[in-house]
Amino acid sequence: MKSEDYAQGDAFQAEKRSIFSTEWLPACAEAQIPKAGDFVSLTVGGWSVIVTRDGAGAVTVLRNMCRHQNMPVVGLPGGNCESFRCRFHGWSFDLQGKFLGAPPPVAPRDLSANHDLIVLPMTIEAGVVFFSLDSLAAKPSLGDALPAYGGTIVTEIAGNWKVVVEHLLEEQFLRAEDFAWHSPLLALRRPGTTAIVEQIVPHTFLRTRVFTHFFGDGVDEEKQAAAAAFKAGCEALQANRAAGVMPVDDSALLSAFHKRIEAAYAGSS
Repeated sequence: MKSEDYAQGDAFQAEKRSIFSTEWLPACAEAQIPKAGDFVSLTVGGWSVIVTRDGAGAVTVLRNMCRHQNMPVVGLPGGNCESFRCRFHGWSFDLQGKFLGAPPPVAPRDLSANHDLIVLPMTIEAGVVFFSLDSLAAKPSLGDALPAYGGTIVTEIAGNWKVVVEHLLEEQFLRAEDFAWHSPLLALRRPGTTAIVEQIVPHTFLRTRVFTHFFGDGVDEEKQAAAAAFKAGCEALQANRAAGVMPVDDSALLSAFHKRIEAAYAGSS
């Protein structure tokens, strides 16, 4: 791996094609969409999705891409609604992605064709919603059920997603007895009777969002301070990579992670 792999779009596109499109990716904590009509939207490694709960309580993950001209349907990070309406040309869809209608000037000529939003494979594991672009990918397993959901901290990091993973996998030595890594974008800690899920969301090759979900405990000032320190640590690593200081594979997890990245680059060349 080279320093450019942390700062340029070519590497990010290779990761999108060879990693993010082939694995199960975390989308949200199920408790973030408790009511009918609740939704969250996010872009994970170049794939934009909507996670929604319908009137029957079912959770669905949809590609956030209107069939009309492949434009994003939802532009908000979350909310509650009865249906989705494309903000560009007004095509509307129900909470399961079924096409409802469109203004006459832009209505589809062939109503027998499929105009629904694309429904993605999804699974809920221990209170976390996952989706995949590949229905054959092996489903994730988080082990025992997590305690009751307590809240989420969102941290914006000016850095590549790989430095976030590296920081997590380096820090895991401090708490090895309760740490588990679920490739490619989720870490789980179970300190005592609580659980902490670190959900990594690669947004662009220089911007990463981390959702820290707390189970069995709520968000307080101490956790907010820890999130700020985590952000600083990740951004310091990004500065090191930009300066050519590369990671050292001092653990089996870190070595396996880097080998997977290198394989993605090789497969896309």
